[in-house]
Amino acid sequence: KIITNKVPLLARIISRQISSRDRVTMLKLLFIFWLIQIVHCSCPSGFELVRDGECRGKSITMNSYWDEVVNAAITKCKEIQAHPVIIHTEEQQSYWANQASAEDAAKLVMGLVCNSTTKRWTWTDGSALDYKPPTFIGGCGDILNTNCDARTWNIMHDGTWDCWLSDHRAITADIYCTTQLQQPVPAADGCDGFDDDSEDGVCYQVGATAETWQEAQMNCKHFGGNLASIHNLQENSFVRRLAVSNGAMNGVFLGATTSGKGKDYGWVDGSEWDYENFHPGFPLDGFGDCIAMDTSLPAGQWMNKNCSANLPVACIRDQKEVVQPSCNPGPWKEDTLITSPGFPFNASTFWDYFLTVEAGKKVEVEIIFLEANSCCD
Repeated sequence: KIITNKVPLLARIISRQISSRDRVTMLKLLFIFWLIQIVHCSCPSGFELVRDGECRGKSITMNSYWDEVVNAAITKCKEIQAHPVIIHTEEQQSYWANQASAEDAAKLVMGLVCNSTTKRWTWTDGSALDYKPPTFIGGCGDILNTNCDARTWNIMHDGTWDCWLSDHRAITADIYCTTQLQQPVPAADGCDGFDDDSEDGVCYQVGATAETWQEAQMNCKHFGGNLASIHNLQENSFVRRLAVSNGAMNGVFLGATTSGKGKDYGWVDGSEWDYENFHPGFPLDGFGDCIAMDTSLPAGQWMNKNCSANLPVACIRDQKEVVQPSCNPGPWKEDTLITSPGFPFNASTFWDYFLTVEAGKKVEVEIIFLEANSCCD
């Protein structure tokens, strides 16, 4: 009996002879998988999945100024849809203190900022300041209880919190970020973790930054789609709003290139080129063969970009017919592929498979793909 939890599965059945002392009339294997919807994203490159779906890691060592370093950290972390160091628990406090010590860093920049409306300290993700460390430098502990100001907060290698009334002095800072993987809610519209604008029968998703257009397309392929094609103003507006809501404020890759088409653009999903929304003057010679949407402005206009640019990814795929997944009743033969219902998009249904073989044989199952979340499994 194999029991696991919350995983998509792809496996192959293999049968082979067993010795006479192991002969049985029938061998029955029971696989029980309690499956829930899987996370549709992974930690940014170089980050580790620590616990409860939280990714943590170092983004960059940067030269900045005391009065600008927090905003610089916020901007840098936002590129990967993350936030600077946030601490709500003793575990997070211990982790970041140990990280500062392990990296021989004098201090790590924290994402603690002043809320201009309430005049209280808050974290950059909007969450409340609900944890305080055992020790502070100077009067920093008292400052947390007063109206906030333009200070910069840091966690030291021994766990002490330090605060500086920032001035324009140059510093070298280690920027660390944290981001939370989100469990998508199973959709009733056939989009399964993608977003639906309810009109055109397709689903969209804006994902993490890719290093090239080709990598962006591979990321979309992983979820059964392609880089997004756009065919009317409504779709363009929807993708732009979706990008902004996911923190992609500086553009996203779209699924168009000139590759193999001379100067004519084409969508990678093979759909018709029947709409375009270029910035005035674009496309420009020498600017690149791939298309990106400028999400910084409401019009969501396009420009041609170098295909090796680093940008978040806008994906598209067709809606699926909404049906209740069910187990394949078999029988399965050798080399048959077994998948969890709805693989690879949906893992929300309980299922079990009974595998039986003739007397004198036993069953082996070769696991080809098994994805687990270290936070939960």
